[in-house]
Amino acid sequence: MPSRSKISLSEENIEKMEESSVQFEVLERKTLEIVREAGEKGVLQKDLWKKLGLDSRKGLKIVRKLEEQGLILREQVVLRGRKTYVIRPATLLQKETTLPDFLDEIPCFFCPNLAKCASGEVDFLECPILRRWLTNG
Repeated sequence: MPSRSKISLSEENIEKMEESSVQFEVLERKTLEIVREAGEKGVLQKDLWKKLGLDSRKGLKIVRKLEEQGLILREQVVLRGRKTYVIRPATLLQKETTLPDFLDEIPCFFCPNLAKCASGEVDFLECPILRRWLTNG
């Protein structure tokens, strides 16, 4: 019986997967979960591939995308005389960010329709709450 930490995908399905596919997103989330669980100590790249059930070529595609997004860090290390990599969560994300106070006044950030506006489902130009805020602001 396969371990719970592995994601079962056939080699053929992985070959065909696109970066925008649901399968790829599942692998990205699982990768982040494993890396976050490892904490600052990190996880060896080869161990990550084993946990995901992927070969290095496919695993590296996922890791590079997460690294480009600033979600993980990939650090080169030498282990038993061989060059390898340790994958760690990006510590930059742990720093607290302070937003300007005036952003608290913008009604869109607290609106239940924010996601609908962002997707274009609701036309923000026709929003009475935003219009009222802009004309009274």
